[in-house]
Parts: sequence; C-alpha cells; structure tokens
Amino acid sequence: MNWKFIISWAVKFALATVVYNFAAKLTNSLWWAFVMALGFLIIIAILESYVIDWIEKWKERRQ
Repeated sequence: MNWKFIISWAVKFALATVVYNFAAKLTNSLWWAFVMALGFLIIIAILESYVIDWIEKWKERRQ
C-alpha cells in the first residue's frame, strides 16, 4: 500500500478522535459526538480531494 495514504488516514482518524472527545464533552451525548466525528471525516476527505486536484492543476500550469 501507499504509505502516504496510510499516514493520511491515520492523521484523519486521530483528528476525528479529538473531535469526538470534544463533541462528547460539549453535547454530553455519545451518539451526537459519533455523528460529528463521522461528519468531520467526510468533510476532511472531500476537502482533501479538492486540494489534491488543485495541487495537480497548479503543477501542470508550472510546467
């Protein structure tokens, strides 16, 4: 497997754990904390795909 892929998802899950812990303290509901952490993972994955596309287009323009 690609190491960048593994490391990026490890970082995403670590950040989702932080979001989960913060949301659990904020809402006092583990269900809503889980939903918020899952939403965070989805948003980060979408943003990452846009950023990767933008970087590839930027590299093509520089060449």
